Formats: sequence, C-alpha cells, structure tokens
Amino acid sequence: MADVALLKCDEYSIDVLKEKFLCGFELIGFDPACFANARVALKPNLLSAVSADSAVITHPIFFQAVAETVMDFGGDPLLVESPAVASLKSAMHESGYDVIIQRLGIPVADTKIARRISFLDGRLLKYFEISAALYDVDMLVNIPKFKTHNLTYITAAVKNLFGCIPGMRKSQMHMRFPDKEMFSEIIVDLYGALVFGFDKPMRMLHVLDAVVSMEGDGPGSSGSPRKTGAVIIGEDAIAVDYVATLFAGLDMKKALTVLYGFMRGFGVSSPDEIRLKGEKMQDMRICGFQTPKTTGMTAFLQVPLLGRIAKDLFVEKPVPRENACTLCYECMHICPADAIDTAVSGRMTPRFDYHRCIRCFCCMEICPEAAISLKEGVMQWLLREK
Repeated sequence: MADVALLKCDEYSIDVLKEKFLCGFELIGFDPACFANARVALKPNLLSAVSADSAVITHPIFFQAVAETVMDFGGDPLLVESPAVASLKSAMHESGYDVIIQRLGIPVADTKIARRISFLDGRLLKYFEISAALYDVDMLVNIPKFKTHNLTYITAAVKNLFGCIPGMRKSQMHMRFPDKEMFSEIIVDLYGALVFGFDKPMRMLHVLDAVVSMEGDGPGSSGSPRKTGAVIIGEDAIAVDYVATLFAGLDMKKALTVLYGFMRGFGVSSPDEIRLKGEKMQDMRICGFQTPKTTGMTAFLQVPLLGRIAKDLFVEKPVPRENACTLCYECMHICPADAIDTAVSGRMTPRFDYHRCIRCFCCMEICPEAAISLKEGVMQWLLREK
C-alpha cells in the first residue's frame, strides 16, 4: 500500500508551505528525522529560463520551503537538475533560484558529468546515463510542478525524473522513441532504474507543486497557469501521479506513465493499493482543467512510409507564428530530428521540415515566447471523439 497526502494550499508562503509539508509527512508516515546527516538531492522542474510565475517551473518559494525543511532536520541538500536547452545558471537566474541557492548555501551538482545506471527489468532500455551526483546522495526529494504535456498528457512526479538525464541526451531519447507509448515506457523504465538500479535502493520522496498548475498546451510557455491550490506528497511516484491526475479531473486512460507504472509493478500496481490522506478528493477536484490539443495518435510514426504519410494527415504539427517569434532558435537547438533550420530571407520564423519532424513537440515545450502553435492534420477530424 502507498499513502498519498492531498493538502489544500492557496499561497506560496514559506511558513505555510513548511507547515503543509510536515502535515503531509505525518499523514503518509514519513519521518523527516531521516534527513539528519543525509546527503539529499533536490530535483525541481527547471525546464527553461522563465519567470517564477510562468507555471513552467517548480515555484522557487516552493523549492525553498522544501530545502529549508530538509535543512531544519539536519539534512545536507544538493540541487540536481538539467534543463532542456538553457544553461542551469540562466534558468536559475531568470527564475530567482540563484538568490535562494546563495542565501541557503546549497551546492549545485554539475549535471554535465554522467554515469551509467543499469536496470535489467527495463522494458525498452536496460541502462541510462544519469547525473553522476545521484551516486553520491542518500535520498532524492523530487519536487515537480503539475502540468499538462503535449506528448505524455501529464508531467508530475514520474516525468520530472527525466531531468536526471543530462542536457541534450534527453533530446536523443525523443529521437529514439518518438511516439508517446514508447516514450512513456522509457520514462517508467527510468523510474524503475532510479528506484532499484543503485547498489542500495534509492529512497525517494515526491512533493508536488500544484498550488498553481499548468493547463492547456503544456509543459512550456504555450500552456496556461491555473490556480489549483494543492500540495501532493508521497513516496511512490506512480501513486502521487495517479492522485494528481484524479485531482485535475483528467482521463486516466491517457496518463500512460501512470498506467504503465501500475503494470510494471515498480510500486503500487493498482488504485486499490493507494490510500488518500488529508483532504477529500470530492472537495478538491478541479473542474474544466484544460488538456493538450494533441490527439496522441503517434504509434504509427515508427512504420516506414506509413508513418510519414499518416503523421501529415492525422497528427498535429508545430507551426511558428511570425507575430510572436523572436528568432532565438531555441527550437532549432533542441530539435532531436534536425527538422528546424534558420529563417530564409524575408521570413521571421525558422523553417520547419515536416517530413523530418517526429512530432515530439520539444520545440513548443522550450519556446520562451509561446510562439509555436499546433495545426491539425488534414484528416484529423476523423479521430475526434464524438
């Protein structure tokens, strides 16, 4: 059984958040005394260099409250994160994390240094290159932001661990596993590797920032912040994500990292093994939470010829908008398929090669100006639910 705490929290206040955390720890039976003398990796979501209020990243005050809680109980925190394209330094500066890190004296891991972790029970991948710093810690506190995701439907505790893979290696994963089913499988493989792949199983605590979440075309700046007023805490990432998906009123069948997590048995194997503590779900559930526009019909992209034809007919494509694009070329730098090139003379947007495009939507995720929109495939109307 896995206990998950669902707590009401309407503001980013250090004192209020720390009180909620301690309440949540007690509800799930987590003793914060285990932080004493422990080297604790803190893994927020610092996807890109954006402001604190964008809902793209874990709010810096939320991160600070977690860090101070660890330190209050004698823990030695270490920030471990690897943004998609932007340097960690620029992501921390833009969001205000750098001020917090300096004030609290928290060291920052060099995530460019990677080390292999093997996991023979992986379904699609038996090993990963992860931040070497994770081999030097006693436990991992995962601090994700709850958001929608154009490829995986949601990103919360399980998906946030993808940031343990250094830099552009993440883009390589998108190229190798471009459809949402396979990509979700490797995310669950990574979770299994982080839990069971070390010599001693890695103890994890997941503290989900859902005070302000992201709805719509997340997980980047194309999504919209929405006040949801919650903190969700648990030691099982699959269970935490199940509760978060339920809380947002989303379609559980589309949350593949949760479904695959149940099937793989890396923690709980069904909702029946999850005990909700704290607030009642009916009192907290969000109404009308907006989901991504993508259909998720991507499995056929692996089929030669069929994939090229079908993706143009049935899958959305990312299209840059001239009235918003600043030609920063962040999209070009992150594209794993090399499907984006510099603008031609007279055009104010990069060139997209849709034959090469694998529809991973990394460009949309990383665009700092929310300048990339989705355009439906010609025959996509046939896939809409009646």
